[in-house]
Amino acid sequence: MYSAKCGMYGMVLLLLVGAAVGCKGQELDELRQRLAEVEAQDWDHAAPAYATNYPYARLQLRKAEAVVAGGVVPYYLPPPNVNQCVAAGLQALADLAAGKPRSGKTGAVTELAYITDNDRTAQPYHLYLPPAYDAEKATPLIVFLHGYVPTTSILDPWVLPEEVLQIAGKYGCMMLTPYARRNTDFQGVGEVDVFASLEEVKKLYNVDPRRIYLTGVSMGAMGAWTIALRHPGVFAAVTPISGQTDMYRWWGWEQEKMAPFKQWMVEWDNPWHLAESLRAQRFFVQHGENDHLIPSEQSRIMVQKAQELGLAENLEYYEYADASHFIYFETEPYEKAYAWQMRHTLDLKPKRIGHKTYSLEYGTAFWATIEEFFEWGKPATMDVEAYPDGDGPDGVDLRVDSQNVGVMSIDLAGSPLPIKESYRIKIGAGDCRAFAHEGRLRFDLGNALRHDGIRPLTRPDWKKKGMCGPCEEVFDTSFIVVAGTTGGDETDAELAAKVQRFSKEWDQFADGRPRVKLDTEITEDDIRTSNLVLFGTPETNEILGRIAIHLPIRIGDHAYKIGEDEYAADDLGLVMCYPNPLNPQRYVLIFSGEYWGERLDINHKFDMLPDFIVFTTRAFAPEGDTNEHLCAGFFDNRWELCEKLTWK
Repeated sequence: MYSAKCGMYGMVLLLLVGAAVGCKGQELDELRQRLAEVEAQDWDHAAPAYATNYPYARLQLRKAEAVVAGGVVPYYLPPPNVNQCVAAGLQALADLAAGKPRSGKTGAVTELAYITDNDRTAQPYHLYLPPAYDAEKATPLIVFLHGYVPTTSILDPWVLPEEVLQIAGKYGCMMLTPYARRNTDFQGVGEVDVFASLEEVKKLYNVDPRRIYLTGVSMGAMGAWTIALRHPGVFAAVTPISGQTDMYRWWGWEQEKMAPFKQWMVEWDNPWHLAESLRAQRFFVQHGENDHLIPSEQSRIMVQKAQELGLAENLEYYEYADASHFIYFETEPYEKAYAWQMRHTLDLKPKRIGHKTYSLEYGTAFWATIEEFFEWGKPATMDVEAYPDGDGPDGVDLRVDSQNVGVMSIDLAGSPLPIKESYRIKIGAGDCRAFAHEGRLRFDLGNALRHDGIRPLTRPDWKKKGMCGPCEEVFDTSFIVVAGTTGGDETDAELAAKVQRFSKEWDQFADGRPRVKLDTEITEDDIRTSNLVLFGTPETNEILGRIAIHLPIRIGDHAYKIGEDEYAADDLGLVMCYPNPLNPQRYVLIFSGEYWGERLDINHKFDMLPDFIVFTTRAFAPEGDTNEHLCAGFFDNRWELCEKLTWK
């Protein structure tokens, strides 16, 4: 038995942290200067020496600065020593100069880091290599998602104890523990971090792509559920322990009393609503019978749902009699999970797959992709079966049953189908013939039954993967926060304060200050490469002034016109995401008027933001104290206002 997160250090840590701050300012300055020199040089960022050492040095500087500034006191791990952080950063830069990559040590956990694409901060991840790791052999990898701890930070990350690592080592597995930007529920930027750190490990180590396993505890178990159901075809097996699966039941929200846009915001990452994506996947779920933090009902309802969908064989469940939430403080659940998952390898080409998604961001399951919806704001489902031997009903090659799917595509090389010129596809009660093009089959389910052919898929004005909202999606890729400067001294100071507040809250949430610029500093390259988070109005922000005429919502000073409806009051604000008219391949995210989410928990600021919302600071909804909306909703498939997708 062990205590995964014990508090035995107690008051001793407070004393030690005080001593750790004794690093002289010039030593920090030396590391800053050396980093600046590296940044001024022309390095190959993809080279292993740079990709491993430069981010690690940046991380060590952040850690040293956090301690000096009186950051979070580590509760579970010995506190970092500022001198040691600086020395480690300088050593990493010396290794970079020598062309020596930073690498993991066998039989141990190594802290590594990478530079994020979205806010360009250094983020850590921890990698365990089994004692017998051989770079010449493909090695299984377990991705472990940690639980919720309020004090989680780069100074105090959740790292599994030796007893659990030894179990992974016994089965010859590497183990990756993503940091996931503190406590993000492994959604949004947290999910981005999971895949970014996974890609880093796959580039640097010999990972077996058919034996990547996903596991997690508590909050991390919910993350494992959500990520696996959003991305079928990535993980060979999934083993959640003590996790949530339905936020309505978990929070006690009454679904029927919530605005439809809020229901969408709950359900698009709610495991219970994504259960159709269990098909062709394998889950082993564990829970304590007397879990009072996350009731065992949260796992039981997934078992029931799988049975209702005819997918009971895809999910195995083990419940610990009389046990609490903290079954993961024992080694038994890990032993059971890792032994079970090792029986499974990923079938890259299952003949039958299923998927449910609320967003084109998560439209792919194995070898099939939903390219377009018929109607935005509704989930899309697909049940697709391939007949590689030509033995399908009436000789078809592919059977497709779907709801709300406008256009679908098939990756032929990744599918069970043989490569040939054309394929016969049964769609519902009809059928059509589709032709291969550049290794894919693409067919329009609306036109297929009429045999009208295929309409073009590339429409810059249509929602698509990477450009489909809602607001939180803006933060998943490169973004810059932009303060307006064209409203006079008082207004400029007010906007600067809002940007400073936003930047601080982002740091508290995602552990890293975002890039901030004045509107007059934004370059054409910024517009080309980054989403712009704009604070102000067309009169007070130069960039917003340039694009205002092209936006579907008219923006004034605490005044907004949406279609024929006008809203104006001193207590109103607007949040809206939209393709940037200066570059429709990137977003603008507009914060205008009053500040959004003053009562919201720091980890849930963006949870209930659809594509647009006009809100008041006078009233708050029961769903997490969100500002009450006067008008909110989603833009349709063509990024246009739609009455059916607008709620007042």
